Amino acid sequence: MSLNNQKNKESIGYKFVTKEKLDRHFEITNRKKYGELKYKEGRNSIFIKIPFKLDENIASLAGLMPDGSLIKDLMRVYFHQKKDIAKIYLFRDIIIKKFNLKNKVFIRERQGTFDAYTNSQTLARFFYHILGFSKSDEQMRIPRWIFGSPWSVKIAYLREAFAMEGTILKSLNEIRFITKDKDFVLDIQKLLKNLNITPTVNKRIGGTPPTIQYRLSIYGKDNFEKFKEIGFSYEFHKERFNKLLEKRGIK
Repeated sequence: MSLNNQKNKESIGYKFVTKEKLDRHFEITNRKKYGELKYKEGRNSIFIKIPFKLDENIASLAGLMPDGSLIKDLMRVYFHQKKDIAKIYLFRDIIIKKFNLKNKVFIRERQGTFDAYTNSQTLARFFYHILGFSKSDEQMRIPRWIFGSPWSVKIAYLREAFAMEGTILKSLNEIRFITKDKDFVLDIQKLLKNLNITPTVNKRIGGTPPTIQYRLSIYGKDNFEKFKEIGFSYEFHKERFNKLLEKRGIK
């Protein structure tokens, strides 16, 4: 790592959301340690510390959103998962912890897929207007604040994003990330480059039915060694990544 990158890793501070920004979208009432936020037409309040810290938990939540959704009328926050059910509980636990929800987070199973959702216009509006999460009818993007956040926040985001959309080839020579959203894959490429990892991006036809997709690929021992700091949280990917590292002689 270069001296400049080491300094950037150590010196960038957390981003905070100020009361002034929150006032543009919500009614705020002080409640001891927390501010109670309510969207003008919403019934279910959220309770947060103000200023609101954009930390690793919020970055992890953002990283889960490729498998989540803000319903386009901004009345519900929704997340689904098939391969790693632990992510359902991670999603639920983060929003309860960080937003002190009083309304229920529902979890249901349908045909082998688990869903978690909560009906809160205030929370959905907070995700959209404050955190920069995309609505269901918009292209997925990395929230802009991630790029100016500490190294650990970028790592937290990428770890969950790769848990959602990443894989490792059986040949153990490529880490791959696939999405239908061009701007999103370019965001991922940019963020990885911030961490000194140099991926390539190519357009392809894939999926069922076949559609245009964008494939981000990470190759090479140097990149794999740097990717260790991100890693994989899904057990299958974790085991395969360990095999990749072993094959390359990376400890």
